[in-house]
Amino acid sequence: MTLARTFFSLLLLCSPFLKAQTPPPGTTKDDEDIVKAGPKDPFTANEPKAMQAAGVIAYGPFVWADNMLTEEVEKVLGVGRVRWIETAHFLIGFNLATASMPEESDGRKLVNSELQRMHKRFTKFPERASKLEPWLRLHLYAQRAEELYADFAKLVGHDEASGKHLGQTGKFPILLFQKKSDLARYLDRFCNIKSEHSQRCYYGKTMQRGFALTAEGEETRDESTVHAQFRFLLFETFGDAIGGLPYWLSLGLAHYYERQVPSRTILAAIKDEESVDPETQHKWHAKMKARAQHEKLLIPFRDLAGKTEFGYFAHLQAWSRVDYLMTLDRAKFGTFCKGMNGGYGTSRQLEQLALVYELEAEAFDAKWREWVLKTYK
Repeated sequence: MTLARTFFSLLLLCSPFLKAQTPPPGTTKDDEDIVKAGPKDPFTANEPKAMQAAGVIAYGPFVWADNMLTEEVEKVLGVGRVRWIETAHFLIGFNLATASMPEESDGRKLVNSELQRMHKRFTKFPERASKLEPWLRLHLYAQRAEELYADFAKLVGHDEASGKHLGQTGKFPILLFQKKSDLARYLDRFCNIKSEHSQRCYYGKTMQRGFALTAEGEETRDESTVHAQFRFLLFETFGDAIGGLPYWLSLGLAHYYERQVPSRTILAAIKDEESVDPETQHKWHAKMKARAQHEKLLIPFRDLAGKTEFGYFAHLQAWSRVDYLMTLDRAKFGTFCKGMNGGYGTSRQLEQLALVYELEAEAFDAKWREWVLKTYK
């Protein structure tokens, strides 16, 4: 199976395993990084002032989703195999191993800029790193989650004074697993889902939305790939929290943020009848411009609005439509998303398109295509 035909296929990040002393019950050799990291945060030492500076409200154990405790999750996955932290808007369970820094310069530059922001908040965090060990990597993902939450909240005009986390009362539960077998066990036991694929989760008792991802798949992926998947799932979850978005819009927004991470991975399934060069499949700007040169190859908005089965080129066009609308006016795009108010029908979308952008579907098609041909290289 090729990378192009693998949806959310992410594999164990390669790193040298370290010897752990007296590993907790239920652990395996794959857990040696997380076990050696220890249960105590080396950056804050669990001190209140340091925790506040680092953006940590609490460490586990604490109440997870559906009013269960993190200890209940550990009874299934193995005691001591997950590190738990709570931030302003998230509950995070972390089981990822040490990761190397991205090989490509753009990827390293992105991570180093994130580390610099962490260091500015709390000087115990390093400004640069040669590798991302578990506790540092956990804090990095916590920062990513909170920064992206703030970006989305601003986009849709969410009022934090409401006490809601976007549209829900509880915080967002997020699980980051190294192994797909752990993901499968968690989904089976706590979400009643039989799957080894990273995905969103809904907890009916507490009406919380979150997701669980795995860094393992059929092919090796680096930190950039896991980061990209994290962003994708996070923005789909945010869309769910505000009442839901039409399928194309949810995908397009998730891709818009996911593709800001330099990576050759594509989070889109390629249909058997689609011909896509594996060497250039990640070059979405060029692919979209080539597609736009032939109007008959484009999906009209009236069709896209009700579409639920997407191949590579449909994903491409959903992403590009969002890219266009975000470039045109971010504030209007946020209003457009919020205006869906859980409505997925074509009529609601056409109504919002006219109300927010003063565009009919055909005019939207024409202006978007013109922009693609002029803007993409």
